Amino acid sequence: MGIFTPKRLAANDGFGEKLRQARLFKNMKLEDISRRINISVKYLRALEEENFNNLPNGLYRKNFLKEYANYLKLDSLELIKQLETITENDLSDNPFSQKILKKNKFLVFPKIIRNILIFLSVIICFLYLMFYFQKIISAPKLTIIYPEKNLLTKETAIEIKGQTEKEAEVKINGELILNNNNGNFSQTINLKKGLNTITINAQKKYSKESSVTRQILVE
Repeated sequence: MGIFTPKRLAANDGFGEKLRQARLFKNMKLEDISRRINISVKYLRALEEENFNNLPNGLYRKNFLKEYANYLKLDSLELIKQLETITENDLSDNPFSQKILKKNKFLVFPKIIRNILIFLSVIICFLYLMFYFQKIISAPKLTIIYPEKNLLTKETAIEIKGQTEKEAEVKINGELILNNNNGNFSQTINLKKGLNTITINAQKKYSKESSVTRQILVE
């Protein structure tokens, strides 16, 4: 077996050649070093050949180089600096990436967006149904235009005027009255001497009931 004679390293030699020369000078095989520093032979060979296609990206690549260089008693900082100079224009060199994502991995993102849109659509539909249901069961708005409040009068009759929602039925003292298409209604009520209590109710088909009471005192 011949004795290895290391060549004189030039200043412009790459970090890979420096690794290889240092290993050969120690008369060591890649397999032996791999077992000792727990880095795959594939990665050690890729470092010596500066074959970035077979190396992971970012911190993993630099850590492998640092471990290998330290084991060979080389200046790891200098070699890492050389590596960074080579890869500084590599846009895919994400410092937190372990490997370059395959193109089909990006198909995951449209699926996530699709699922988010479906979820939002379900939420919107649910909120709409809740709003529609609440509108159905809520009591209709009921406004009494006249009389606006309890009244003292000498008249024996009074006209009740008011407004509610057009779908609502209106009752005055339990008697159903008609309202027009806008929900306006009016009804003349006979009064008796003394205190008269008038109750106006409005209710839609499935809703709660709105109720307003007026007290009219006839002298």
